[in-house]
Amino acid sequence: MGSLMLKPLVKTPAVGVAVLIVQQQQVLIGRRVKAPMQGSWQLPGGWLRFGATPQQAMQALVIGFTGMRVGQARFVAITDNHFDDELHTISLYYQLPCLNPRELDLGQNKACEEWHWAEWGNLPEPLFLPLHLLKQSGFRL
Repeated sequence: MGSLMLKPLVKTPAVGVAVLIVQQQQVLIGRRVKAPMQGSWQLPGGWLRFGATPQQAMQALVIGFTGMRVGQARFVAITDNHFDDELHTISLYYQLPCLNPRELDLGQNKACEEWHWAEWGNLPEPLFLPLHLLKQSGFRL
């Protein structure tokens, strides 16, 4: 008997992985270059690919920042993101410390048009919906 291919009968949400890269109560954020919410501020993130684990996706995101050395990652939160009737995502969040923020080359990562460190309690607006929902949840670094 061949393998059974299961296909969902209804639309399903995409799963994203976001990383809270932290140094001295600041978090690394970038301004989005793509829709949805182009120009809003987001955490480093990407989609969970079929067959990959969330940890593998998180590690790939960190590798995308040239020269970054990080400490132990830990899972910290999940958000359920309903952008509109057509776009529904789930975001998994990992937090990890950046061990060498002065040596980090943010210019090599083109996922966002600009990157900078921001105080968690004073993030710039507008926030990308998943990050907005994470802040609204009461999450603290």
